[in-house]
Amino acid sequence: MIQAIGLSALRAVAEHGARVGWAGTPAGGVRFAVRGPESAQPLLLLHGLGDSLAGWAQVVRPLAQRYRVHLIDLPGHGLSDRPPDWRLQTLASAVAHYARDLRDPVLVGHSLGGWLALRLALSGALQPASVTLVNPAGALLAREEWAPFRALVSARDRPSVARYLDRAFHRAPLALRLFPSAVIEAMWAEAAQGILDGIAEDDFLLEPQLATLRLPVRIIWGARDRLLPEGTLPFFCRALPQAGLVLLPDSGHLPHLESPRDLARALLQAA
Repeated sequence: MIQAIGLSALRAVAEHGARVGWAGTPAGGVRFAVRGPESAQPLLLLHGLGDSLAGWAQVVRPLAQRYRVHLIDLPGHGLSDRPPDWRLQTLASAVAHYARDLRDPVLVGHSLGGWLALRLALSGALQPASVTLVNPAGALLAREEWAPFRALVSARDRPSVARYLDRAFHRAPLALRLFPSAVIEAMWAEAAQGILDGIAEDDFLLEPQLATLRLPVRIIWGARDRLLPEGTLPFFCRALPQAGLVLLPDSGHLPHLESPRDLARALLQAA
C-alpha cells in the first residue's frame, strides 16, 4: 500500500501539466506523458528495467523548460500493456512506433533504456539528433562478468535486497531503505524477470557496431555504480571514443533517484 501511494505520487509529479494518454503499438498500449513547449525539440526519456516514467519525476521539470519531453512506460512496465513477449526487439519496436513522428529527437536512456536507445539508433528505426546514455546496460562482456548481476536480481530474499541497495546506490534514498519491498516488487515483477530471461546473446552491443554510429553520443555515469559489471563503463568508452563522458561522483546506478538535480544539469549540458 505504501509503495503504491509513493509510486502514484511520483507519477503525479512526472505527469504534472502534461498531456497524457495511451499510444497503440505492436506491443500493445503504451502510457505516455508529454511536457514542455510544443515548438521545442523533442526529447524522449527511456527508463530502466522494472522502472516506469514515474522514475523521472524529479528530473523532467527542468528538461521541459527547454524541450518537448516525451515520457513513456515501456511495455509491461508502469501502466503500459503487457507485450506479447519480452524480447528486446519487441520493446524497441514499441518505442520506435511511438516515436515515429518525432523529428530529430534527443534520445535519453537509463540502463535498459540506454541499451534500447543504442539498438534503435543502430538499426535505423529512429533517426535521433543525439543519444545520451545514463549508466547504460547491454555491453558484451564475458558471461562470468554478468553472472553476479543476474544472480542478484533473481534472488528472492531480503539479504539480496540489502546487497542490491548497497551496489545500486551511493546512498540509497531513505524511503527505499525503510520500505525495501519497492525494490523486491520491481525486480521480481514479471516484466523484469521476463526481459532478463529473454535476452539473447545477439542482443548485446558490440564494439564494432557502436563504432559505426555517426551521431553525437554522450555518457552520464553515476560513478558509485556497483550493480552493473565493472567492465561496463570501459566497454562503452572503448566502443564510443568520441562520446563525451560526465561522471556523477555521488551517484550510483540510479542517479535519477539519488542525484536528480545533478542528473538534470548534466542532461541539459549534454543533450
